Amino acid sequence: MYQNPDQKIVLHKGIYKYEATVGEAIFMITGMIIGAGVLGIPYVVSQSGLIPGLFYIAVLGTVMMFLNLMVGEIAIRTNQELQLPGFAGKYLGGWAKALMSFIIIFSGYGVLLAYVIGEGEVLSALFGGLPEFWSVLFWFFGSLVIWLGLGVLKKVQKYLSFIVISIIIGLSFFLFKKFNVETLSYVNPANIFLPFGVVLFALHATPAIVEAHALLPGSQKHFKKAIIIGSLIPMIVYALFVLAVVGMNGQSVTEVATVGLSLQFGPFFAFLVNIFAAIAMGTCFMGFGTALKQTLIWDHKINKYLADIAVILVPILIFALGARSFIGVLEIVGGLFVSVESILLVLIYTAAKRKGDLPADRYGMKNYWIFIVPVFIVFSITAIYSVVKMF
Repeated sequence: MYQNPDQKIVLHKGIYKYEATVGEAIFMITGMIIGAGVLGIPYVVSQSGLIPGLFYIAVLGTVMMFLNLMVGEIAIRTNQELQLPGFAGKYLGGWAKALMSFIIIFSGYGVLLAYVIGEGEVLSALFGGLPEFWSVLFWFFGSLVIWLGLGVLKKVQKYLSFIVISIIIGLSFFLFKKFNVETLSYVNPANIFLPFGVVLFALHATPAIVEAHALLPGSQKHFKKAIIIGSLIPMIVYALFVLAVVGMNGQSVTEVATVGLSLQFGPFFAFLVNIFAAIAMGTCFMGFGTALKQTLIWDHKINKYLADIAVILVPILIFALGARSFIGVLEIVGGLFVSVESILLVLIYTAAKRKGDLPADRYGMKNYWIFIVPVFIVFSITAIYSVVKMF
């Protein structure tokens, strides 16, 4: 495979590898954040209110950035190639690894299932035919990239993430021409907590941080910069897109936002918004699928081919059994699984500060309690609310 002769080679945890650029690491992170969530946020925000929805994006986005920075330091301090369950086992013990493994594996399957469902709806709106057919076709090609691995994913995501962000910004500015100021005043107290789980799902990217560190291991400052920028870009993009879509349509937003938009404008617009949706979900499907595969390989020592089969087959089997609710999957994964995972990560982070293998002096997280407290409070409340809501 061709490599740039000027690309730096570094020794990372006992392995010589080509170091990615900061830009590639940023696109790895943004590519795994901006996916199905961006298509579901406008609907839940339209049901609760535009101002509360934007507040959720700003506050939860900041909290998730804090969490991402903590995961980044955990990766730096660990002298092994591990994913989140491996960190849990190393720093907290077997019980934590078992719990984190359960969360990561089952939430990972939930994420992949959401993308399979969403892609079917979007591609059906774009080309016609049954959503089930397009879901299976998308699953086949997305699974092929997961099978090929991280090197191929890095190249694919860099370009697809740039295309997605460009299309979202372009669509948002186009829709602002039809912005209705009255939508700003709508608030529905009965649905005030509805966006919580979906927004968390849309901003979740902790497995991507570990993957980004594997691509950019040579500089702690550059890695931290990639995390901050990679976390901020989705917040800005989401706020812009939600403001534009809900500001135009009010409470008439469809569950998959681009499906409704495609019915309101001409064929070219319909093609553009659905291409954006398909690419956004495609990048996330491939990114999270690869991260889940690395979890099975790195943390559970499962053979690569068995890991590929486990990651690729389970989502399509659940889909075949009848799972079809796009927003329902996002709420469960975002509200419950992400919350418990994040609480565990706070405990792992405090342990890694004390027991880590390597120093992280250049990473610059000295006043770390400023990050820990809001993350722990927000996700504790979210976990309790999610459990109560289930009953």
